Amino acid sequence: MGMMILLSMNAMADYDRSVRDFPGWNGSGTKVNGPVNSDCFWDDEDEDEDGPGDYDYVRGWYYSPAGWWFQYGDGSWPNNCWKYINGRWYRFDQGGHMLTGWYTDAGGARYYLNPVDDGTLGAMRTGWQLIDGKAYYFNTMSDGTLGRLLLNTVTPDGYKVGADGVWVQ
Repeated sequence: MGMMILLSMNAMADYDRSVRDFPGWNGSGTKVNGPVNSDCFWDDEDEDEDGPGDYDYVRGWYYSPAGWWFQYGDGSWPNNCWKYINGRWYRFDQGGHMLTGWYTDAGGARYYLNPVDDGTLGAMRTGWQLIDGKAYYFNTMSDGTLGRLLLNTVTPDGYKVGADGVWVQ
């Protein structure tokens, strides 16, 4: 009998150089146009303009052992900012890798980026979210604070949240 070599899913993923529309092995969904370019918040189509010196990289999501990252058609990638890609908001670290789970910005605002590979991995969560058995409300208004955890206030649907953002029953 020959020897069988088994690779873990992660090891196989490291060698998978396929490009995806959404991050995660279960990524899916419909692409949508983004908001207007503004500082670090910009539309995902802005970086792919053809012109002199334009490169021919395949635009999309890639996986490396350090995590998921997004490459533009010119070979560059977003880093240390929010990015609206194919209808979803993502946060990237200094190295250009997508963040998941809780994220706190420099001003102390907290956000939640889906940590589960359910088709929306890394996407900013809005509205009511059940996290570790507690209910939190994240702003649903596109007013510059979309996705921000509400603290010490009453939610738009009339429920009180405390200093930690947890629903006060």
